[in-house]
Amino acid sequence: MNIIISHTSDKPMYEQIEDGIKKAIYEGVLKNNEMLPSVRQLAKDLNVSAITTKRAYIDLEHEGLVYTISGKGTFVKIDKLEELQKSHEAELLSGLREAAEVCREHGIEKERIDTVISEVYE
Repeated sequence: MNIIISHTSDKPMYEQIEDGIKKAIYEGVLKNNEMLPSVRQLAKDLNVSAITTKRAYIDLEHEGLVYTISGKGTFVKIDKLEELQKSHEAELLSGLREAAEVCREHGIEKERIDTVISEVYE
């Protein structure tokens, strides 16, 4: 699992950790019941505080993506993967719709948007 954290981003670090773990789950890098690194280990690996990592794990648990067994660790829970993927896709498409609307308001032509999306997608 490769999580990239930007210490200069406006997005809180715990959300960046959540996003990285979600991406690994959606892409199949993390499998059902696979143990995640300990809070301390992931914090050390990412050069963030353990509190930040713990917050990400708690949020992921509330979303139903992981579960914790006291004294054992935190594990991936993807029994609702299809539902989560649809939710994730809907969220992404919503963002694209908003971006398209902003582009339209600023007079950016559809062909230019198509070109940029194709370049970024590849």
